[in-house]
Amino acid sequence: MHWRKAHNDAEFVNLLRNLPQDDAQAVLRSVRSGTDVASIVNHFKVGDILLEMSVSPEARFRYVFPYRSELPQDVMLDNPYLDSMIYESAALYSAGQCPSHVENQDADKERDSSCSERMKPYLHPFHATQVIDPWLSDVRPSSWTAVCHDDNLMRDLLAGFLRCEYQFSAAFQKDYFLEDMSRQQSEFCSSLLVNIVLAYCCICYSQLERRDEYWNPTTLTYRFFVEAQRLWQLSADVPRITTIQASILFNVFYNLCGLDEVGQSYRIHAVDLAHKICLFDDSPTIIGERTRRGRAYTAWALFNWESLVAFAFMHFPLLTKPPDWDLPDPLKEAQWYGEIWLKYPLSQNLSSTYFGHIFQARCRLRVIMNEFCQAAYSKDSALTLEKAGELHSQLQSWFIGLPKPLQPRTIVLPSHLQLHMYYHHLTLAMYELLLDSGAGQDSLPLQMVTAARKYLQTLVRLYYLRHGYDAMNLYLVIPLMLVGEHCINSIDKQTPEPRLEALRSTLILVAKGLADQRRNHYLANALFRVVRGRMRPREAALLRDAVEEDAVEPPMAQAVRSHWPVSVVKNLGDMDSYILTNLVESYAQLTVELVDAAGEGDD
Repeated sequence: MHWRKAHNDAEFVNLLRNLPQDDAQAVLRSVRSGTDVASIVNHFKVGDILLEMSVSPEARFRYVFPYRSELPQDVMLDNPYLDSMIYESAALYSAGQCPSHVENQDADKERDSSCSERMKPYLHPFHATQVIDPWLSDVRPSSWTAVCHDDNLMRDLLAGFLRCEYQFSAAFQKDYFLEDMSRQQSEFCSSLLVNIVLAYCCICYSQLERRDEYWNPTTLTYRFFVEAQRLWQLSADVPRITTIQASILFNVFYNLCGLDEVGQSYRIHAVDLAHKICLFDDSPTIIGERTRRGRAYTAWALFNWESLVAFAFMHFPLLTKPPDWDLPDPLKEAQWYGEIWLKYPLSQNLSSTYFGHIFQARCRLRVIMNEFCQAAYSKDSALTLEKAGELHSQLQSWFIGLPKPLQPRTIVLPSHLQLHMYYHHLTLAMYELLLDSGAGQDSLPLQMVTAARKYLQTLVRLYYLRHGYDAMNLYLVIPLMLVGEHCINSIDKQTPEPRLEALRSTLILVAKGLADQRRNHYLANALFRVVRGRMRPREAALLRDAVEEDAVEPPMAQAVRSHWPVSVVKNLGDMDSYILTNLVESYAQLTVELVDAAGEGDD
């Protein structure tokens, strides 16, 4: 399309403007030798161009928003995330220029050091990195699965999984898992766990074609998943740590397929097994420090997942108190959590993901989230403004107490951004339920909802500026749907032009994110079709310029069986209209042509 070519050309010009002169010349020589502009732009995004042409690793780049390149005005005021290193670094600096926070008056030496190693996470998307882990080079997954004998491929699959997606559920302590896999030990590794992990890994591996087609027997995704299901039938009733961990991942995998109705049974089974082995009890009779740590980690992982599912699906949690196990200080006992180290292009050093800080902060946030679910989704009571105030006070204390790498100023990786998104998502969910309890536009619930929506939109945009939306991240579809739903509901015939353009800008970005993610998992495909089906013809036409779509789009290949309410539900009595299965039936089967026809006259 002409619009897409112009978009690539604009990104290419931005690269040339901001690269040092020698590096810009190298790019131009590549063009003159026959490399097309779109390929250069795409390779630069993932960092490959840095290796191929040996350009400076300090070269600044950011993804460019579709439709409108600037931030909407309504997110610009009183926003701590716009005083962040990720936002400053996402701007295209002039050649050799560093963000203001690393410059000083005698700055040459300081700038050189800060803008090279320290700034790398702020200058490259996370999917340009490699996971460096000593255990990965030793593992032989082929000893644990009959599906594949290519250990190099499976090690690559595991590395890609650990880079981002592992951190979403963090269902197992990765050091113990890899160590036992390498040493052929079974305390924290099993064939069941290995196969469901590898099925999940396939979805994260961009080099695998049709990785989203979980039903396709020619794909590795399918083969690992079927093998995991077979092993589940043989060992599911044996109460083991690895079976509990595998149950969490089965639940996640079914969610990815839009089949959470099926997947919920695995979560329930995990909780049942955990009670059978007294997983949540810090018992002195448990012998062996490694065993104790592995049990404690798994107890918190399951509590975290159960609390998240209760929040996402708006029901009372099966677990109502956190584990008895204490969470150690990540600065003193990083090995308890299992750190993940990343290597950036042309870097001499490794960068920490601060996984210990992430896991500890997530556990503390999930405790508050669990308490909210008990208050909001109990059959016998409803959330009150007083209880919301109490929970919000806890949230503020959590937010203020975040360690430096996870504060708004310094967050950069998807797992960092995810923490902040959930903080604002929880705030939004609490006060959305209470909007009718306040009167007028100055009510506290309305103020809280407005602020939470602003910060969520900002974080969604910062994520895109730094990382793009192509690389697999299951969590990403959740804030995208929250933001997109609000845009769709806010657009009508009376929307003023400046406001309309801002909403369109955000809506097109959301739809692009879902379209990009659908290459990875089927859930995103269903969500994209729902969002597109709810658009007016004018916005649908703008979307076609931003997203590649088939001229004749096939119907959805598989049914969606999902009870997930895709947005915050203000009135719990209206839940059915937010459930994904119902939305798919109403909107997702619409083709591009039917979207146009159905919306004629709505402009």
